Amino acid sequence: MNSNYYIWIEIEANKRTITDAGKFRQAMEKCSNAGIGAVILSVKDTTGFAIYESKIAPHYSEYDGAFEAKDYLVECLETVHSLGMKFYASVDVFAEGRKENPHPNMPAYRNTAWQTSVYGINDANEMVIQPISEKAAIRTEGSIDDFQELFVNPANDVVCEYELSLLKEIMTNYEIDGITLDRVRFVGLGSDFSPVTKKKWEQYIGREHNWPEDIYRFREKDGKQEIEYGSLFGEFLTFRAGIISSFIEKVRRLVDAQPGKIEFWDYTGSWYPLYYQVGANWASRNYDAAEYPWVDTEKYRKTGYAEQLDGLMSGFYYSYVTEQEAKEADQPAYWYSVEGSGRIASQVTRNAVPVVGSLFLAQYRDSLGAMTEAVNMCFQTSSGCMLFDLSYLVENDWWRYVSINN
Repeated sequence: MNSNYYIWIEIEANKRTITDAGKFRQAMEKCSNAGIGAVILSVKDTTGFAIYESKIAPHYSEYDGAFEAKDYLVECLETVHSLGMKFYASVDVFAEGRKENPHPNMPAYRNTAWQTSVYGINDANEMVIQPISEKAAIRTEGSIDDFQELFVNPANDVVCEYELSLLKEIMTNYEIDGITLDRVRFVGLGSDFSPVTKKKWEQYIGREHNWPEDIYRFREKDGKQEIEYGSLFGEFLTFRAGIISSFIEKVRRLVDAQPGKIEFWDYTGSWYPLYYQVGANWASRNYDAAEYPWVDTEKYRKTGYAEQLDGLMSGFYYSYVTEQEAKEADQPAYWYSVEGSGRIASQVTRNAVPVVGSLFLAQYRDSLGAMTEAVNMCFQTSSGCMLFDLSYLVENDWWRYVSINN
């Protein structure tokens, strides 16, 4: 087994496996036989419900009847460790509910003031700011989610304390090898524009301005919505990146305070030239973000957080394996490939932290040979490989395509 070869296990997609101890062991044995030596189990996902016995988060059995009111984390942890594999607990951080299949105990509904407020254009072509749970549709900019997930506000100190308390609870009560965070970011350029964030922003900027138009505004051109950057757009990007970086630093201190060695990993997409949209600067503090002409690079560099991590899971989520394939397919840039993702992730982090290339297995459904090539490319261009996610291997019997023991 290779301890730098990881399998990610989402809760909903794998509930039949997680809730059946026999099936879970069988799946883990197959992972081990394929050479996979590390398991990342989601223990609190974007619903806000947890599959362990938490005194803080509601249990998944309240949301989905397929789950019993039991501690699946401890059960899965014991199985994984018994097979000699490493175990990481994953938490979706700043997402605490869903628009689809809502539940009153979802933290984002229980605490509506936590919800991120999004800025966009409504059906009457008016600029509006509204909670993310609002049913009225608006058009926003730079969002990589469709708002079905209820993001909470990273600029809200109460929200951050809640998320930190969950991480502390997990690290204190379970003998895990590490934690892996996901969704440590804003939902897109449209967030956050809540009163809480506005107050912090005004303290940060320290001068009078028009909110939010001096950050950006919308206009129509040739019948299409466009964004027009204001004079404070770059400062706002830096401000948001600083909020995320500050949270990462708090997690680092929390991890370091635990007895024993616990690894601290984060997941982000590899598409750094677009990542200003979600406010997560996963770069090294020694990297100048020339990709972002709107920012003061010296200020923005200080928001980089790669050095705070023990490892970065980087989404090499492209069907093209090589840079040449992406070029021949007229993709916008070299990093629209697994190989190119490895190159840009290495450049941006300046090798300050191990980067593990991560694959979305469904992208290779029609080209299973490319799945094998992509796994090999991850090992060639990064410090390992992560497969997202287990359900595709179990349901499609793709084990031979990801095995490194052939």
